[in-house]
Amino acid sequence: MARTASRAAIERALAEAGFVLEITGITAVTEDFEIRSWQVQTRQGSRRFQTMLDDWPRHLPGGGLLIRDLAGDLFFIEDPNAMDESSFKLLWAFIG
Repeated sequence: MARTASRAAIERALAEAGFVLEITGITAVTEDFEIRSWQVQTRQGSRRFQTMLDDWPRHLPGGGLLIRDLAGDLFFIEDPNAMDESSFKLLWAFIG
């Protein structure tokens, strides 16, 4: 349990410090055997990453979502409700 709390604290600190890629739009999300593939737009440009099917975006205290990919990189969505309609529809299935 302490490990989970520590991990959450680290992820919150990283998100607040800016050591993550901020997602501004979602182009596509596809699923294959045990893997979910994301194609997104970030402030740093277009990116593709993968997560396990049972990994879900984490709600952060104070708002926003955090997604960790298979490589351990973190992707942050500041306000899912502020995303364009298409992006929000793709994301909704994972945060609904």
